[in-house]
Amino acid sequence: MSKLPAKIQGVVEDPKQFISRLKIMHKQKQRLTDFSMNKPQEDLLEVLKTENRIIILKARQMGISTLTRGYHFWKAYTSPEPTQYAVISHTRASAEELHRMEKTFYENLPSMLRKPLSRASANTLTFKDSGASVKTYTAGGKGGTRSFAMNAVHLSEFAFYEDQDEVMATVMAAVGDGQIVIESTPNRTGDRFHQLVKDAAEGKNEWTLVFFPWFANPIYTRVAQDWYKPGDMETRIALEHGLTRNQLYWRMQQQKSLGGEKFIREYPATIMEAFRSTGVNFFDLEALDEIQDLECGSREHRQISAPIEGEAYVIGVDVGAGAGSKSDYSAVSVVSVSTRQPVYHFISNSTPPAHLAEEIVKIYERYGKPKIIVESNGNGSWVIHRLRQLKVKGLYKDPKNQKDFRMSVRTRPLVFQAIKAVMDGGVVLAMDKLVKEELKNIVYIRDKPQAKKGKHDDVMISLGLCYYLLEDTSLNVHHSVRSAIMDKHIQQLRAKKANRACPWNIRGGNSKGGWK
Repeated sequence: MSKLPAKIQGVVEDPKQFISRLKIMHKQKQRLTDFSMNKPQEDLLEVLKTENRIIILKARQMGISTLTRGYHFWKAYTSPEPTQYAVISHTRASAEELHRMEKTFYENLPSMLRKPLSRASANTLTFKDSGASVKTYTAGGKGGTRSFAMNAVHLSEFAFYEDQDEVMATVMAAVGDGQIVIESTPNRTGDRFHQLVKDAAEGKNEWTLVFFPWFANPIYTRVAQDWYKPGDMETRIALEHGLTRNQLYWRMQQQKSLGGEKFIREYPATIMEAFRSTGVNFFDLEALDEIQDLECGSREHRQISAPIEGEAYVIGVDVGAGAGSKSDYSAVSVVSVSTRQPVYHFISNSTPPAHLAEEIVKIYERYGKPKIIVESNGNGSWVIHRLRQLKVKGLYKDPKNQKDFRMSVRTRPLVFQAIKAVMDGGVVLAMDKLVKEELKNIVYIRDKPQAKKGKHDDVMISLGLCYYLLEDTSLNVHHSVRSAIMDKHIQQLRAKKANRACPWNIRGGNSKGGWK
């Protein structure tokens, strides 16, 4: 390499310049293209230059494995000694793809930079002048990684390895003080990858944690259509992470395509979002603890705040069977439009659908005849029919197809995320104690938020429907909101009113509840 012209020598010695001259296969266009680094790749390169224990949590398709392979290819290319750089992948197919990537690097080097190989096998490239090599393995594969010595190892999609502990023990012994790079999209909680990330985030291990949320990738954007108006939840997310309208539009389209839960798992915005599995709380318990408890009313009638003149409300309804103690509850929730505070809940497992509509009408009239969204699944369709017979106006219809709301694979995550954003975002300052306890019992079961065994999620659904309704900008239910994130002063005033207005405070008052 010493015989190269000074300009070329400068390229070889600088990893960024060298990598930028490599060729990669464009996945969508299926043609060779220049390795043009995006911002996450540039950031990671700086970490690779200085750190030896690196763990990377990332959203999908960030180009992180590509950059890591490019860096280790450069290390082997410039090494004067027979150093070895390995990558281990979770499947044979992905390992083969990574090896093809390295072959593409070599075969498309500029002619002046091409060096002869002494070996080019199905998993190895070895440079003739130094004996340095890049190698590819499959985790758990035959021959595998039980006995090898390496200068650096890249563990690709580590969260999907069948035996993470065994691979880690082997790699730690093989590499010694050399570089280990672990990168992966999230898979599940409680495994070795999750623990390493958690401990690194808390400064409890030697690993340097690098996290790339989905919006770090500049390709995750889409020109927003004129009709698209971000809801309050989306606006809060934009303000929190500095997102553009086009990024929000891309996010919305992806959520529709994948479903809310799958989107969050594959495209997390925070480290907390990345890890979700059975038994993990859906809501941030610390955020819930910040919400003031109010003990109001009977088991059925939970009025937090009496109607305020000039205020607008929305009503959400989850219809149960009404068959007694072992059946699901029917739940009706009322939320203030301007403050997003819950102001009333009706909760009953003994009120049959035939009578529930009459209860809803009472609530509807008391809170100024607001817009109502009723889950139409099961008995819900009958309740909607009865409400129309009773001349109730403002019943929700999907603006796209003019159908009643139906909980589905597509809509369920949107409803749940609508309430989660409000609860985790510090918008709600006070709520009924029984409702708050229900929210604490919502956990992930098979990647879906559900109530713990023996608990209920009916009020959460009715409340989530309220916030889902408030997110639907086509319905024009938004009053002039002071800002995307609610004015704290207004919230506090409302919370004080709610506390004073609670007619059934546990310290005294009507033990029966109900309205006179």
